Amino acid sequence: MFGTKLQRRTLDLRYNEMWNDWDGMDEHQTPKESVHGNLVLSWKKINVQVKQTTQKFFQRSKTSYKQLLHNVSGNVQSGNLLGIMGPSGSGKTTLMATISHRTKGNFEGELLLNGQPISEEVMIKISGFVPQHDISFDQLTALEHLSLMANLKVSRKTTKIELKEHIDKIITTLGMSKFLDTRISFLSGGERKKIALAVQLLNDPPILFCDEITTGLDSYSAAHIVNTLKAVARMGKIVICTIHQPASGVFGKFDDVILLSNGRLAYQGPVTMVHQLFKKFNYECPDMFNEADFVISILNSENEKVKENVTEMCKLTSSDQQTNLNYDLFNNQTKFDTQHLEALETLKPTWPTQFSLILNRSIKCFVRNYKNNLMELGTIWFLGIIISAPFSNLQLDTKAVQNWEGFWLIFVINFVFHFEYSAIGTYQLKFSIVHREVHNKVYPLSAYFMSELMIVILWIMVKILFYCLSAFWIVGADWGSLQLLVFYLLAFTAFSYGSFLSAYFVRIENTMIFATIYDFLTLPLSGAYLSFMSLPKAVYSLRYFSLFFPWL
Repeated sequence: MFGTKLQRRTLDLRYNEMWNDWDGMDEHQTPKESVHGNLVLSWKKINVQVKQTTQKFFQRSKTSYKQLLHNVSGNVQSGNLLGIMGPSGSGKTTLMATISHRTKGNFEGELLLNGQPISEEVMIKISGFVPQHDISFDQLTALEHLSLMANLKVSRKTTKIELKEHIDKIITTLGMSKFLDTRISFLSGGERKKIALAVQLLNDPPILFCDEITTGLDSYSAAHIVNTLKAVARMGKIVICTIHQPASGVFGKFDDVILLSNGRLAYQGPVTMVHQLFKKFNYECPDMFNEADFVISILNSENEKVKENVTEMCKLTSSDQQTNLNYDLFNNQTKFDTQHLEALETLKPTWPTQFSLILNRSIKCFVRNYKNNLMELGTIWFLGIIISAPFSNLQLDTKAVQNWEGFWLIFVINFVFHFEYSAIGTYQLKFSIVHREVHNKVYPLSAYFMSELMIVILWIMVKILFYCLSAFWIVGADWGSLQLLVFYLLAFTAFSYGSFLSAYFVRIENTMIFATIYDFLTLPLSGAYLSFMSLPKAVYSLRYFSLFFPWL
C-alpha cells in the first residue's frame, strides 16, 4: 500500500512538472514583437482539388476530381500558436501544405501576409517547415547535422564565434545538450523532432509550420515539444501545427485552434471557446474527459443527426458574418513592408563552400556505413571467384576458344548487373532528403550531385579491383591499365544507367521491374547469342538499345 501511494505521488509530481518544464513560462506572457514586425498570415476561400484517375482492364481510364478543402478561411498573427485539428482525412495536412506554399498542385483562393499576396518563393524564404516524418542522414550526430545546416543556411559573413553562439543558444533553448554527440539513428522520436525544429530555427524565420509535431510521441515528450513551440511563438513568430488527438494538457497549450471536418472549416478561435460552439448544438464535454477526444468524436461521428449538426456548424463558421469577424484583426494591421524580406535575405555561402560541406557529409556517411561497404566488397570478391573458378588456368589456344567466350559472357553480364542494380538503391534511399533540402533552397542540386559523383567514382574503382583482379588471376587472363580502364568505363556506364532509372521512377519496386524486363529483352541484341546477319535490317538497328552490345 505504501509503495502504491509513493508511485502515485511520483507520477503526480512528474505530471505537474510536465506541463511547466519550459523555464517556468508564464501562460499569459505577452508576446514579444519580432524583428520582422507584427505579421498576420491570412487565407481566404481556399479550395483544393486533386485529380484521380481510375482504369480497368479493356476500358478507358476515367478521370475525376476530389475536393479536399471547401472555402476554408482563417488567419493567425505573430506571437500565437495555432493548432489545426480534425479527424483523419479532414484536410489538416492539405491546409498546412497550401498556406505554406508547399503543395504540389494548384489551389484557389487568396493567401496574404499583412494584406499583400505572398508568392511561393517569398514564403519559402521567410518560413520554416518541420515535416511529420524525420528526414535526415542517420549516420551523422545531432551536432554534426545542426552545424552543417547552420553553415549552409546562415550568412557567410557570420563569424565562426557568432555561428557557434547561435547554435549553442538554440541547443540550450530546445534542451538538446544530452544527445548532441549521438548519431541520429539512435535517437528517440522526440529527440529527432527537436533536431528538425532546431534546423528550421537556424535562420530565424518569422513563420514556422509543423506537420503532426506530436504524432508518435508519449505525453511527456509531446507536452515538452508544444511548450517549446509556444515559447518560440512568444518570441514574436507565427507557429502553426497540425495535431492529431492531443492529450488534454497539450490541447490547452495552444492559443487558437482550427477544427476541420471533411475539408470544411468547423471552427477557428481561442481554444478556451471551443466548448461554447459545441454547446450551441447541445454537445457538452463530460467532466474528466479529454476535450480534444470529445471534439474529434463529434466531428467524426457516423450518426446522421450528429452529421447534420456538424454540417450546420461548418455553415455557421463559414458564413459572411463569421468571416468578417475573423478578419477584424487582419484589417487593423499595417501593410507588409518589403524591408522585412530584405532583413531576411542572407548572403548564402558560395558554391565551392556548399560543395565542400556536402562532400564532407557524404564522406562521413559513407565511411560510417563501413559494415555494408565491407559486405558489398566481400560479395563482389566472392562472386568474381565463383564465376572464374570453373575457368581456371585457361590456355590461349584454339581448344579453349569456347571456354574463353563462355567466361567473358558470364563475367560481363554479372559485372553489368551488379553496378546497374547497386545504383538503383543508392539514390532512391536519399531522394526524399535531397529533394526537400534542394526545394528549401538549402543548397543547389549541382553541389550534391558533384559530391556524390566523386565518391561514386572512387568507390567504383575499388570495387573493380576486387571483382576483376582475383578473377583474372584465377583464369589467367592478361590484365593491365588498359583492361582496367575498359572495365571502369563499363562499370561507370552501367552505374549511370541505373542512376537514370533511379531518378526516373519514384519507387524502387517499379525501377527493379523495368530494369529486369528491359535488360533481359535487350540482352539477346548484344550479339553474343545470335548473328545479326540473319536478322532483318529493322531489328539489326535495335542493337544500339542494348547495354551489352559494345562489350560482348
